[in-house]
Amino acid sequence: MSKKSDFSKDVDDADDDEDDEGEDNEEGEDGEGSHNAGRNCLTSGCHSGSGEEHFSLGGTIYTDADGTDARVGAKIKVIDTNGSTVTSTSNQAGNFYTEKSMKAPFTITASYEGREVKMPTEASGGGCNADGCHADGSSAGRVFISTNDLDLTGTVAESSSDGGSSEISYNSDIKAILDAKCISCHQSGGVKSDVPLTTYAEVTDTKLVTPGSADSLLIRKLNKDLSEGTMWENLNSTSEYNKIKDWIVVYNAQEYSSSQGSAGVAIADAKVKLSKNGRVKYKTTTDSTGAFVLEKVKAGEYTLKVFKKGYKRHTQSYQMNQSNVASMEITLDKK
Repeated sequence: MSKKSDFSKDVDDADDDEDDEGEDNEEGEDGEGSHNAGRNCLTSGCHSGSGEEHFSLGGTIYTDADGTDARVGAKIKVIDTNGSTVTSTSNQAGNFYTEKSMKAPFTITASYEGREVKMPTEASGGGCNADGCHADGSSAGRVFISTNDLDLTGTVAESSSDGGSSEISYNSDIKAILDAKCISCHQSGGVKSDVPLTTYAEVTDTKLVTPGSADSLLIRKLNKDLSEGTMWENLNSTSEYNKIKDWIVVYNAQEYSSSQGSAGVAIADAKVKLSKNGRVKYKTTTDSTGAFVLEKVKAGEYTLKVFKKGYKRHTQSYQMNQSNVASMEITLDKK
């Protein structure tokens, strides 16, 4: 589990953590089991087997990726393959666990004071601190939630084709999707760093993309109807899947749209908003150069909206990471 405008602000300071109704009682809140932080308690001989203190899932959450200090009071939500849900709270050592019988794979989310991080893929087992997972020195790094919130920056410009093109290009359409949904894993230091997706050249590697072909591996990996479609749960958007597929099959995975080209004139005074669960959390306005800064955005999943009178509204899902927050490039079509 795991990248200044005076108008930028957190619109709602209320804690986003909500009590889960109809779920099992929280476990792991007391001082018991608070030893051996960072160890895989499911294979240590302590909480494996069928004993009274058998854990089906356990781990440790920290304040940073290096595991410097324990994160106390983080909420851990686990959903197993049968839809059974358990919540727990990290204790003084940062440990969390459950004795409830649960079946892998698991969807795991951690939250703390309005921040939320979610594993980009399902966990195949309950030993979060296992070798190859969140062990010390592993590529995935420790499970952590930082309170060092980061700024989201970007620019808003007019589409140089005046909105007359429906073509799709990497620069104007696909990059934003991959940055929001994929790059946290598919970059240097990520769990899928062996398949980087940070540049146009990397995304269009011949192993991933064959321009014009619906059989491209990138399409198959995102297809929820195929057994190969293991990345669908991270994308989780039919419209974004169709856009990526059309980009490859219809528009031959072009870097720039032939008629759109690069972004045109900067758009000043465009409104930029980040919402969660229908509530605006951060908002700002672009300056005279089309630039914007949303200050100290908490990690989590948002809906990003950019709009100005006379232009078509831009709406997309956006995942705010705890590190490696890429600057956004947004273009608006004229109405």
